[in-house]
Amino acid sequence: MSNSNDKVTNEQVSEFLQQNPLFLAQNPALLAQLELQQAQGATSLVHIQQRQLREHNTMLKSKIDNLIKHAKENELIYSLFSECHRQLWTNYDFKTLAINLRNIICTNPAINECHLLKYDEKFAHLIEHRLQHNGVYLGRVNQQERDLLFSPATQSTALYLIGNSQHPIAILAFGSADANHFEPAKDSLFVLEFVRSLQLRLLELELEQA
Repeated sequence: MSNSNDKVTNEQVSEFLQQNPLFLAQNPALLAQLELQQAQGATSLVHIQQRQLREHNTMLKSKIDNLIKHAKENELIYSLFSECHRQLWTNYDFKTLAINLRNIICTNPAINECHLLKYDEKFAHLIEHRLQHNGVYLGRVNQQERDLLFSPATQSTALYLIGNSQHPIAILAFGSADANHFEPAKDSLFVLEFVRSLQLRLLELELEQA
């Protein structure tokens, strides 16, 4: 026999109700008494459940909307860089390739600038500061760096070193007016694949022109 001093815990009640989901429905008199008093009246368990369901549905809708948004962004990025890959083998000089890449990439409304720039000594500090380790930088740049590569409207950037810090060939730079568009956690898979192909193509062009 249970001790009269024993107390039923919240966890035990919760576990019992989960294991017996029809308990309250089978005891309507008890359900009618389970009301939470508020200042202006009472809120039934049914109303609480309805509110929780609405909140849960709102959260799910937000997650689905974000998934759809990211899927559309990835589809656009894939399409743009597929076209960029084609340009690598239909352009036979650096300047024409740079212009065509800019025209393609800037069709993305989130990107307002795209520059493919041959390496110059003026980029040495930028490479040392931003691209020394893995050749990639996503995020904001300081005023001096922005003046070197972009217009004042650009607030976040993606920089890719073609070659390496010891033997730089070029810099591929994207700029966005949205300060949060390029950030370190952003997926760069499509871009990195293109950068590898671009590096091979630029080396070929150098050999052809040598």
